[in-house]
Amino acid sequence: MDLLYLSPDFPPNYANFVLQLEKHGVDVWALGEADFTSMPAPLRKAVRYYVRTDLTSKESVDRALEELLCAKTALGTPRRFDVVESHNEIWLGLEAHINRMLDIPGIRPADLDRIKKKSEMKRQFRASGLTTARGERLTGRAHGLALAKIIGFPLILKPDEGVGAGNIHKVADQAQLEALLPNLGTDYFMEAFVDAPIVSYDGLTDWHGSVRFENSLTYGDGVLDYVHGKDTFFYVERDIPGALRDIGLQLVRDFGIRRKFFHFEFFCLGDLYMPIEINCRPPGGAILDMMNYSVDDDLYAAYAHMITGQGRVAMTPEKKYFCAYVGRRDRNYVFRHDQLLQRLGGALVEFGENPPVFRSAMSRHRYIIRSPDRKQLLKMAREIQLTHS
Repeated sequence: MDLLYLSPDFPPNYANFVLQLEKHGVDVWALGEADFTSMPAPLRKAVRYYVRTDLTSKESVDRALEELLCAKTALGTPRRFDVVESHNEIWLGLEAHINRMLDIPGIRPADLDRIKKKSEMKRQFRASGLTTARGERLTGRAHGLALAKIIGFPLILKPDEGVGAGNIHKVADQAQLEALLPNLGTDYFMEAFVDAPIVSYDGLTDWHGSVRFENSLTYGDGVLDYVHGKDTFFYVERDIPGALRDIGLQLVRDFGIRRKFFHFEFFCLGDLYMPIEINCRPPGGAILDMMNYSVDDDLYAAYAHMITGQGRVAMTPEKKYFCAYVGRRDRNYVFRHDQLLQRLGGALVEFGENPPVFRSAMSRHRYIIRSPDRKQLLKMAREIQLTHS
């Protein structure tokens, strides 16, 4: 099997996909923006051939792809790929472009609006019979002012197509809205503000669209709060409520997600789960690793096993632990890092400094902790983030 992987080096933990694919007998060919010699030696060894290019330019990618195909011919392999994979929201469009150009099964450019634009997602949510927050894609200033009168304040303005909390505004009143509207540009979405906890339904589907691993996250706050300076906190649940699972499985079917990871976010309003958005890729940052810590298993290997068609994905279904991500910024915390190492002991499974590009949303340092007991997990998280008043 020949698989084309986009950006094998970033985010850094996604190199594990390439390592596992190579271990499962897949020839991995890659395009990326990094200098090949800067990549870790195991990753370089696992990639059959790599071409460095500007992934934001289709023209550059097309030239790099031709170079890669010529290299395949020179090495005696067929001039084709069986799968193109990105695992990253920003490269889904590129993945679709290559699939269409080389006639590879997978997402196509015609699929992108449905899985990337919030207005199209909301249309599908409603077609699926689900309750959603009131919202529409803006067509201009007058439309924005009129819609705000219907929705009321506070409200949310966010790009119709965007990742995370980038360029999202929580609008408190008419004056703030009138100041923002002329500077938003095109393709913005206005939505009612919902004051409710956010949870997720995540997982991995096989080639037939069956969910082979599932997960749920509970967020301490919204990503917008983290970008505005709050210390990041969220955790993997041990159990998934039946109503959340039912809606999640319905959306996997309705959006036709196959041989992909997915990450769906919902407002939790008592027993009602209101969909916010879907993502046809793994949840970001260290969350895949958190899922692994929660079950003592390996999703990177499970993905490679699924891709090769070697049978069903064999992941441990039981969540042994609640697993939390606890972020710290540059603040005056009560407990120093060396003190936390002593206090947390074996509950601390990972500590590290995040790449600069992740720090606004994910904080500077990450502590990943786990416990079979929710109360103990929450207590440890509070201690990590406790600051001097």
